[in-house]
Amino acid sequence: MTLVHPGNAADTGDTADYDRMMDDQFDADHDLSDDPYHAFWQARPILTHIRDYARAQRVSPWSVLAVVCIRASCATRPDVRLPALIGGPASLNLFAAIVGESGSGKGASDAAAMDAVEFVDQWGHPVTTEVLPIGSGEGIARTFRPADDPEDAPEVSAAIFSVPEVDTLAALGGRSGATIMPVLRQVYSGETIGFANSGKDTRLVVDRHTYRAGLIVGVQPLKAGALLDDADGGTPQRFGWFPVIDPYAPATRPDRPEPIKVELAAFGAQHEMQVPEVARETIDAHRLATLRGEDVDPLEGHALLCRLKFAAALAVMDGRAHVNADDWELSDSMMEVSRAARAMCADRIAEKSRAANRARAHADAERAELIADRQDGRLDRRARDAILRYLDRNGPSPRKPLRGSLRSDLRGRFDAVLSELIETGQVTQSGEVYRT
Repeated sequence: MTLVHPGNAADTGDTADYDRMMDDQFDADHDLSDDPYHAFWQARPILTHIRDYARAQRVSPWSVLAVVCIRASCATRPDVRLPALIGGPASLNLFAAIVGESGSGKGASDAAAMDAVEFVDQWGHPVTTEVLPIGSGEGIARTFRPADDPEDAPEVSAAIFSVPEVDTLAALGGRSGATIMPVLRQVYSGETIGFANSGKDTRLVVDRHTYRAGLIVGVQPLKAGALLDDADGGTPQRFGWFPVIDPYAPATRPDRPEPIKVELAAFGAQHEMQVPEVARETIDAHRLATLRGEDVDPLEGHALLCRLKFAAALAVMDGRAHVNADDWELSDSMMEVSRAARAMCADRIAEKSRAANRARAHADAERAELIADRQDGRLDRRARDAILRYLDRNGPSPRKPLRGSLRSDLRGRFDAVLSELIETGQVTQSGEVYRT
């Protein structure tokens, strides 16, 4: 079955309530039409199919869509590019963060995405992309340029790197001399990767736009700092962030639709995908404001490129070799969900930090109170000993000289300590005279 439906992007309506998708406590049953992105899923048959397939498999439509988008992008030749709107041509290489607690469904989403849609060429041959674990920055380059192959004959031109837990990426990036994070930023842009070492056997260079790569990272919200902490480098904005929960899932599991085939458009040699004027204007306006030093977030440029890449993936999924205005509008809905998922991760981390700070403040207060109590106890003991010692040496004494015999730092404890000594019978009182 070939799907080539341009479709019409529809108004997704007020999405404020959609942020509740990020709330683990929100599990009420809803009618499908309650979903604020219902119009998005109905905009094209391919999107409706992905949603229905995901819900039949009890996984999140958004996480399945993210993986299908990456598969669509990786099904295109490496020399297929986006136009040079800023600088040089942009790669279709695409990254996604699949957000959810451990065991909440990333692997199931991957499996559903693999089964729901099959990409085929114009002759009906399946177009598949190898899915690999991630290792070092050099390992990524080596994927596309095996050591025992000549430089002009890479064994693999496309690969999807899968990282089930973001901890793995954090550990790889934390190693001494690690290159994984900067290499991933280069991969996202389709830049030249590798290492120009002096020795021929260790020299490894993969030219720009000669490889296609996707990256899927499973992200537990409280561990998202591995990506969010690199915000100054633009890393979080290079990812689309999509949840593995689906609060609008129907109570009754729907029937699973048959998998579909999507025929890829025939891209010409060194093909550059056309993009709609509205996308050009939006990206150019932001870049101009950044260039002029105006008060804009320069990192939003990465987010706009990410949006354009998802728009391109939607075009590929629709059987087209160009991006149209509907792709651009639909990708805006995807970015709304992405921003909500990313913000939820940041909020969770911030709340954990605030809770830790509150706990630390309480502990500090209790410690200070304990120290004060101990200090008061020491002062009481010293005052008690001083009163008994004075009376033993000097005999019965009126209150004034007895109090005056104490050091100045103990006089504030005199009345309480003297009352305690009288109660315990260690000191007796006759009128205004005290004796042991």
